[in-house]
Amino acid sequence: MRRIFIPLFLIVNSIIFSQSEIKISQERYNFLVDSLTNEKSNLLNEKSALLKQIDSLKQSITKLTENVESARIKQLIKKYGKENGSRIAKGQVWKGMKEKMLEDSWGKPDKITKNKEKWGLFTQWYYGEITYFFKNGEMIGWEQKSEK
Repeated sequence: MRRIFIPLFLIVNSIIFSQSEIKISQERYNFLVDSLTNEKSNLLNEKSALLKQIDSLKQSITKLTENVESARIKQLIKKYGKENGSRIAKGQVWKGMKEKMLEDSWGKPDKITKNKEKWGLFTQWYYGEITYFFKNGEMIGWEQKSEK
């Protein structure tokens, strides 16, 4: 960009200066107009090439994203079986789900609290406004804070 700015600056200054008091020849004027026209054409060609590259990169990103999601689903199905793996990939939640399943589905929670009781370990996982309750690593329910 710097390479373009300096010549354009000089050309524009030359034109402005020439219009103030000193007249330039028709030949010089035509040269300056041709230079600007050529520079504009070059910039439009560069813009077109860059837009094509952007489109190509967007297509690559889309394909890579699809490949990553497909690999993730395959990995979850291999780890948890077809039914549970598919449900986890879709972000579904159900009673009886294990803690690791929820983490594989929703990611790490915002916060975890644990309470050891005589009947076992009671854990709460917080995701924003939703709290999931686990007893000994198995989901027993959830609660969503209601807006007041």
